[in-house]
Amino acid sequence: MRFAFNPGGQITFGASIRNPGPSPVTITGIAVDDGPADQHVFKVARLAANHAVDESTAVVFDPATAAPFRSIRVGAGMELPVFVTITIPNVEQAPGAGLFFDDLAVDYDVLGLSRHQRVPMGFRLFVHSPKGYVPD
Repeated sequence: MRFAFNPGGQITFGASIRNPGPSPVTITGIAVDDGPADQHVFKVARLAANHAVDESTAVVFDPATAAPFRSIRVGAGMELPVFVTITIPNVEQAPGAGLFFDDLAVDYDVLGLSRHQRVPMGFRLFVHSPKGYVPD
């Protein structure tokens, strides 16, 4: 997915987080970057998800019916559609330069243990600058 670099602007995209394991997991957090939130390149402005009725029900990938994210239990072999709105950093970018990512940082609990993992989105999100930008 390719988006134009628009300093301070926002981009919304959808991804699906799949639980490939044999046990249910509870997803407790999703971010684009790892580490402290004040050091993230892409700040998450909004996070929404399509919630299942129960952990064995398939969920529809529909941004119109997505609700604000909260801790969500995802059954074994099931998926969680999420919609992430990020804010593009207000920085100088050289002509033709770009920023990209292709996975999400996911925090989850499984069998009573807290875990953190980078989860591939299945695509690369690329924010490019055809002309460059110099902030005021």
